Amino acid sequence: MWRSIILVASLLAADNASAPLQAGRTTTVVVAADVGAPVERAVPGKFYAQAAAADAEQRWADAAALYREAVTEWTAAARLQPSRALELAIMKAERERQRSQMLAARIRTTGSTGAGGRFARDPFSRRGEALDEGRQLRAKLLTARAVLERVPPALYARTRDRLREALRAGASGGGENISAVHMGGEAEIQLLLCSTYAAAGEIEAARLARAHVSEAERADPVNGVAVASCAAALGETRAAIAELEVLALHPGPGRTDRFALRDIYLYNDWDRLRGDPRFESLFPRSAP
Repeated sequence: MWRSIILVASLLAADNASAPLQAGRTTTVVVAADVGAPVERAVPGKFYAQAAAADAEQRWADAAALYREAVTEWTAAARLQPSRALELAIMKAERERQRSQMLAARIRTTGSTGAGGRFARDPFSRRGEALDEGRQLRAKLLTARAVLERVPPALYARTRDRLREALRAGASGGGENISAVHMGGEAEIQLLLCSTYAAAGEIEAARLARAHVSEAERADPVNGVAVASCAAALGETRAAIAELEVLALHPGPGRTDRFALRDIYLYNDWDRLRGDPRFESLFPRSAP
Protein backbone atom coordinates (compact mmCIF):
# COMPACT_ATOMS: atom_id res chain seq x y z
CA MET A 1 0.00 0.00 0.00
CA TRP A 2 1.05 3.62 -0.49
CA ARG A 3 1.46 4.34 3.22
CA SER A 4 4.95 2.89 3.38
CA ILE A 5 7.51 1.54 0.98
CA ILE A 6 9.95 -1.05 2.28
CA LEU A 7 13.41 -0.52 0.85
CA VAL A 8 16.07 -3.18 1.29
CA ALA A 9 19.46 -1.48 1.41
CA SER A 10 21.36 -4.36 -0.11
CA LEU A 11 19.23 -4.17 -3.25
CA LEU A 12 19.95 -0.47 -3.67
CA ALA A 13 23.67 -0.52 -2.95
CA ALA A 14 24.54 -0.03 -6.61
CA ASP A 15 22.36 3.07 -6.95
CA ASN A 16 24.68 6.01 -6.33
CA ALA A 17 21.76 8.48 -6.44
CA SER A 18 19.85 6.82 -3.62
CA ALA A 19 20.00 7.89 0.00
CA PRO A 20 22.80 6.16 1.96
CA LEU A 21 21.38 3.14 3.79
CA GLN A 22 23.23 0.64 5.93
CA ALA A 23 23.72 -2.66 4.11
CA GLY A 24 21.76 -5.63 5.42
CA ARG A 25 19.12 -3.57 7.18
CA THR A 26 15.55 -2.75 6.23
CA THR A 27 14.49 0.90 6.22
CA THR A 28 10.90 2.09 6.17
CA VAL A 29 10.27 5.28 4.20
CA VAL A 30 6.92 6.91 4.90
CA VAL A 31 5.43 8.51 1.80
CA ALA A 32 2.75 11.19 2.08
CA ALA A 33 -0.29 10.83 -0.12
CA ASP A 34 -0.82 13.24 -3.00
CA VAL A 35 -3.92 14.96 -1.67
CA GLY A 36 -4.14 17.71 -4.26
CA ALA A 37 -5.64 21.05 -3.21
CA PRO A 38 -8.45 20.60 -0.65
CA VAL A 39 -10.52 23.75 -0.16
CA GLU A 40 -10.05 23.46 3.62
CA ARG A 41 -6.28 23.80 3.25
CA ALA A 42 -6.49 26.98 1.21
CA VAL A 43 -6.79 29.10 4.38
CA PRO A 44 -4.96 28.87 7.72
CA GLY A 45 -6.85 27.44 10.67
CA LYS A 46 -6.29 25.66 13.96
CA PHE A 47 -9.43 23.67 14.60
CA TYR A 48 -10.19 21.99 11.28
CA ALA A 49 -7.04 19.88 11.39
CA GLN A 50 -7.85 18.82 14.94
CA ALA A 51 -11.36 17.89 13.85
CA ALA A 52 -10.08 15.79 10.96
CA ALA A 53 -7.66 14.02 13.32
CA ALA A 54 -10.60 13.21 15.60
CA ASP A 55 -12.48 11.86 12.58
CA ALA A 56 -9.48 9.66 11.76
CA GLU A 57 -9.80 8.13 15.24
CA GLN A 58 -13.59 7.84 14.82
CA ARG A 59 -14.22 10.20 17.73
CA TRP A 60 -17.26 11.63 16.00
CA ALA A 61 -18.68 13.74 18.84
CA ASP A 62 -15.28 15.35 19.48
CA ALA A 63 -14.89 15.98 15.76
CA ALA A 64 -18.31 17.64 15.52
CA ALA A 65 -17.42 20.04 18.33
CA LEU A 66 -14.07 20.87 16.74
CA TYR A 67 -15.65 21.49 13.33
CA ARG A 68 -18.00 23.93 15.06
CA GLU A 69 -14.92 25.73 16.40
CA ALA A 70 -13.46 25.77 12.89
CA VAL A 71 -16.64 27.37 11.54
CA THR A 72 -16.45 30.02 14.27
CA GLU A 73 -12.76 30.64 13.64
CA TRP A 74 -13.13 31.06 9.89
CA THR A 75 -16.32 33.08 10.18
CA ALA A 76 -14.49 35.57 12.38
CA ALA A 77 -11.66 35.76 9.85
CA ALA A 78 -14.16 36.30 7.03
CA ARG A 79 -15.68 39.28 8.84
CA LEU A 80 -12.27 40.95 8.90
CA GLN A 81 -11.24 39.99 5.38
CA PRO A 82 -13.90 38.26 3.29
CA SER A 83 -12.78 35.89 0.58
CA ARG A 84 -14.24 33.11 -1.53
CA ALA A 85 -11.63 30.72 -0.13
CA LEU A 86 -12.83 31.38 3.41
CA GLU A 87 -16.46 31.02 2.35
CA LEU A 88 -15.72 27.59 0.88
CA ALA A 89 -13.75 26.53 3.95
CA ILE A 90 -16.65 27.53 6.20
CA MET A 91 -19.11 25.54 4.09
CA LYS A 92 -16.79 22.52 4.14
CA ALA A 93 -16.34 22.68 7.92
CA GLU A 94 -20.09 22.94 8.44
CA ARG A 95 -20.74 20.00 6.14
CA GLU A 96 -18.20 17.88 8.01
CA ARG A 97 -19.70 18.95 11.34
CA GLN A 98 -23.07 17.68 10.21
CA ARG A 99 -21.59 14.40 8.98
CA SER A 100 -19.66 13.82 12.22
CA GLN A 101 -22.79 14.60 14.18
CA MET A 102 -24.77 12.02 12.20
CA LEU A 103 -22.12 9.37 12.81
CA ALA A 104 -22.04 10.22 16.53
CA ALA A 105 -25.82 9.86 16.68
CA ARG A 106 -25.59 6.49 14.96
CA ILE A 107 -23.13 5.28 17.62
CA ARG A 108 -25.45 6.43 20.39
CA THR A 109 -28.35 4.61 18.77
CA THR A 110 -26.73 1.35 17.68
CA GLY A 111 -23.71 0.89 19.94
CA SER A 112 -19.95 1.31 19.66
CA THR A 113 -19.69 -0.35 16.23
CA GLY A 114 -22.51 1.65 14.67
CA ALA A 115 -24.06 -1.62 13.54
CA GLY A 116 -25.80 -2.99 16.60
CA GLY A 117 -28.71 -5.33 16.03
CA ARG A 118 -28.36 -5.40 12.25
CA PHE A 119 -28.26 -9.19 12.03
CA ALA A 120 -31.80 -9.37 13.42
CA ARG A 121 -33.18 -7.21 10.62
CA ASP A 122 -34.18 -8.10 7.10
CA PRO A 123 -31.69 -7.72 4.21
CA PHE A 124 -33.46 -4.59 2.99
CA SER A 125 -32.79 -2.78 6.29
CA ARG A 126 -29.28 -4.19 6.66
CA ARG A 127 -28.21 -3.01 3.23
CA GLY A 128 -29.74 0.41 3.77
CA GLU A 129 -27.99 0.88 7.10
CA ALA A 130 -24.64 -0.46 5.90
CA LEU A 131 -24.68 1.60 2.71
CA ASP A 132 -25.72 4.81 4.45
CA GLU A 133 -22.95 4.44 7.01
CA GLY A 134 -20.49 3.38 4.31
CA ARG A 135 -21.20 6.56 2.34
CA GLN A 136 -20.58 8.71 5.41
CA LEU A 137 -17.45 6.82 6.40
CA ARG A 138 -16.00 7.03 2.89
CA ALA A 139 -16.42 10.79 2.95
CA LYS A 140 -14.72 10.90 6.36
CA LEU A 141 -11.89 8.73 5.07
CA LEU A 142 -11.17 11.27 2.33
CA THR A 143 -11.55 14.18 4.74
CA ALA A 144 -8.99 12.71 7.12
CA ARG A 145 -6.67 11.82 4.23
CA ALA A 146 -6.78 15.39 2.91
CA VAL A 147 -5.47 16.74 6.21
CA LEU A 148 -3.25 13.93 7.49
CA GLU A 149 -1.88 13.01 4.06
CA ARG A 150 -2.37 9.34 4.88
CA VAL A 151 -5.26 6.90 5.14
CA PRO A 152 -6.11 5.98 8.75
CA PRO A 153 -6.05 2.15 8.75
CA ALA A 154 -8.92 1.57 11.20
CA LEU A 155 -11.21 4.05 9.44
CA TYR A 156 -10.33 2.52 6.07
CA ALA A 157 -11.11 -0.98 7.35
CA ARG A 158 -14.45 0.08 8.77
CA THR A 159 -15.43 1.91 5.58
CA ARG A 160 -14.47 -1.06 3.40
CA ASP A 161 -16.21 -3.56 5.66
CA ARG A 162 -19.49 -1.62 5.81
CA LEU A 163 -19.61 -1.30 2.03
CA ARG A 164 -18.85 -5.02 1.65
CA GLU A 165 -21.60 -5.76 4.14
CA ALA A 166 -24.04 -3.77 2.01
CA LEU A 167 -23.13 -6.03 -0.92
CA ARG A 168 -23.62 -9.19 1.13
CA ALA A 169 -26.97 -7.98 2.45
CA GLY A 170 -28.17 -7.36 -1.08
CA ALA A 171 -27.09 -10.84 -2.17
CA SER A 172 -28.84 -12.50 0.76
CA GLY A 173 -31.99 -10.50 0.06
CA GLY A 174 -32.33 -11.56 -3.53
CA GLY A 175 -30.41 -8.67 -5.13
CA GLU A 176 -32.37 -7.47 -8.11
CA ASN A 177 -35.71 -8.45 -6.57
CA ILE A 178 -35.36 -5.62 -4.07
CA SER A 179 -35.73 -2.07 -5.27
CA ALA A 180 -32.28 -0.61 -5.97
CA VAL A 181 -33.73 2.86 -5.66
CA HIS A 182 -34.56 2.34 -2.00
CA MET A 183 -31.74 -0.03 -1.00
CA GLY A 184 -28.94 1.49 -3.02
CA GLY A 185 -27.90 -0.43 -6.11
CA GLU A 186 -24.97 -2.84 -6.25
CA ALA A 187 -23.41 -0.65 -8.92
CA GLU A 188 -23.18 2.30 -6.54
CA ILE A 189 -21.65 0.12 -3.82
CA GLN A 190 -19.03 -1.28 -6.20
CA LEU A 191 -18.15 2.25 -7.34
CA LEU A 192 -17.86 3.46 -3.74
CA LEU A 193 -15.59 0.50 -3.04
CA CYS A 194 -13.55 1.49 -6.09
CA SER A 195 -12.81 4.96 -4.75
CA THR A 196 -12.26 3.58 -1.24
CA TYR A 197 -9.74 1.00 -2.40
CA ALA A 198 -7.98 3.52 -4.63
CA ALA A 199 -7.66 6.03 -1.79
CA ALA A 200 -5.74 3.39 0.15
CA GLY A 201 -3.53 2.54 -2.82
CA GLU A 202 -5.26 -0.77 -3.63
CA ILE A 203 -5.51 0.01 -7.32
CA GLU A 204 -6.14 -3.51 -8.61
CA ALA A 205 -8.95 -4.02 -6.10
CA ALA A 206 -10.41 -0.68 -7.18
CA ARG A 207 -10.39 -1.64 -10.83
CA LEU A 208 -11.87 -5.04 -10.06
CA ALA A 209 -14.73 -3.40 -8.15
CA ARG A 210 -15.45 -1.11 -11.09
CA ALA A 211 -15.33 -4.06 -13.48
CA HIS A 212 -18.46 -5.40 -11.75
CA VAL A 213 -20.37 -2.33 -12.99
CA SER A 214 -21.85 -2.63 -16.47
CA GLU A 215 -21.66 0.10 -19.09
CA ALA A 216 -25.40 0.62 -18.77
CA GLU A 217 -25.06 1.09 -15.01
CA ARG A 218 -22.19 3.54 -15.49
CA ALA A 219 -24.37 5.55 -17.87
CA ASP A 220 -27.24 5.68 -15.35
CA PRO A 221 -27.54 9.26 -13.99
CA VAL A 222 -28.11 7.85 -10.49
CA ASN A 223 -24.51 6.60 -10.48
CA GLY A 224 -22.94 9.69 -12.04
CA VAL A 225 -21.15 11.07 -8.97
CA ALA A 226 -19.93 7.62 -7.93
CA VAL A 227 -18.57 6.96 -11.44
CA ALA A 228 -16.73 10.29 -11.37
CA SER A 229 -15.38 9.61 -7.86
CA CYS A 230 -14.03 6.22 -8.91
CA ALA A 231 -12.35 7.69 -12.00
CA ALA A 232 -10.83 10.57 -10.02
CA ALA A 233 -9.50 8.19 -7.37
CA LEU A 234 -7.82 6.13 -10.09
CA GLY A 235 -6.19 9.25 -11.53
CA GLU A 236 -8.38 9.21 -14.65
CA THR A 237 -8.80 12.97 -14.79
CA ARG A 238 -10.35 13.19 -18.24
CA ALA A 239 -12.99 10.56 -17.49
CA ALA A 240 -13.84 12.13 -14.12
CA ILE A 241 -14.27 15.59 -15.62
CA ALA A 242 -16.34 14.21 -18.50
CA GLU A 243 -18.76 12.62 -16.03
CA LEU A 244 -18.92 15.77 -13.92
CA GLU A 245 -19.59 17.78 -17.07
CA VAL A 246 -22.73 15.74 -17.70
CA LEU A 247 -23.88 16.35 -14.15
CA ALA A 248 -23.10 20.06 -14.13
CA LEU A 249 -23.94 21.21 -17.63
CA HIS A 250 -26.73 18.88 -18.71
CA PRO A 251 -29.14 18.54 -15.79
CA GLY A 252 -32.30 16.63 -16.45
CA PRO A 253 -34.55 14.00 -14.89
CA GLY A 254 -32.56 12.27 -12.20
CA ARG A 255 -29.67 14.70 -12.58
CA THR A 256 -28.13 16.86 -9.87
CA ASP A 257 -29.62 20.30 -9.24
CA ARG A 258 -27.58 23.48 -8.81
CA PHE A 259 -27.88 23.51 -5.05
CA ALA A 260 -26.45 20.00 -4.85
CA LEU A 261 -23.62 20.98 -7.20
CA ARG A 262 -22.32 23.42 -4.61
CA ASP A 263 -22.09 20.59 -2.11
CA ILE A 264 -20.51 18.26 -4.67
CA TYR A 265 -17.80 20.84 -5.39
CA LEU A 266 -16.63 20.55 -1.79
CA TYR A 267 -16.10 16.78 -1.98
CA ASN A 268 -12.51 15.72 -1.34
CA ASP A 269 -12.86 13.37 -4.31
CA TRP A 270 -11.92 16.27 -6.59
CA ASP A 271 -8.94 17.65 -4.66
CA ARG A 272 -6.49 16.55 -7.34
CA LEU A 273 -8.69 18.14 -10.02
CA ARG A 274 -8.79 21.58 -8.42
CA GLY A 275 -7.00 24.23 -10.41
CA ASP A 276 -7.69 22.42 -13.69
CA PRO A 277 -9.63 24.96 -15.80
CA ARG A 278 -11.82 22.19 -17.20
CA PHE A 279 -12.93 21.24 -13.70
CA GLU A 280 -13.30 24.75 -12.32
CA SER A 281 -15.39 25.86 -15.31
CA LEU A 282 -18.05 23.34 -14.31
CA PHE A 283 -18.65 25.08 -10.97
CA PRO A 284 -18.44 28.82 -11.74
CA ARG A 285 -20.45 29.77 -8.66
CA SER A 286 -18.41 27.56 -6.36
CA ALA A 287 -14.82 28.02 -7.48
CA PRO A 288 -12.65 30.52 -5.54
